Amino acid sequence: MTVSGKGATKQSAFSDAISQVQRKIMAGSDDVFLQITPTGIDVLSATAESYIEKFCLFFLPRKKTKYTVTLLVHVSMTVIAMSDVRFVENQKVTTKHQKDIKKADYKRT
Repeated sequence: MTVSGKGATKQSAFSDAISQVQRKIMAGSDDVFLQITPTGIDVLSATAESYIEKFCLFFLPRKKTKYTVTLLVHVSMTVIAMSDVRFVENQKVTTKHQKDIKKADYKRT
């Protein structure tokens, strides 16, 4: 799976990219994921963009850097497939009269 992240530091860019792995896997799936373990990470691209920021176009210049990474993450998963789980459906039938009796009992006390 391919994920990308941005940050003010190298570590925050990697952290942002890694945090997207679970969200991408779970999006659009009805299965239950018990464990998601990264088995390998390949760096597809890593860039650093530097620029000088100035207050009111002239004052207090400072150099800022933004880091972006794109990673190819290999994962190993333990999954419970919801399509394989059979649920037994039990229906509890209550009549309207029984509900009215219960409401009446609560009103008297």
